[in-house]
Amino acid sequence: MTMEKQQFCCAAAAARATKQLTLLDGFQVGIINLDAILREVVELNLTDVETIKKELLDRVKSHNYVASSAEYDYSVAPFREYRRQFEKSK
Repeated sequence: MTMEKQQFCCAAAAARATKQLTLLDGFQVGIINLDAILREVVELNLTDVETIKKELLDRVKSHNYVASSAEYDYSVAPFREYRRQFEKSK
């Protein structure tokens, strides 16, 4: 992973870097650095869906707490956002 753990100067800066995602059960969660995570993964030019989900999850976990029981949801929700933002531009 190339992304280093970002340090925020204040709570407001951390809040600006947090994006809301909806998990499969409809629960809303905030993901720190989601935009940067998505950009990094798209730059890897991966084609396999499961590999993309794994990269997204690994990077999300490096900046956010993810319970092991929620890992599937935290791989699917960022992947949906990844597809929404980047598949239309391909």
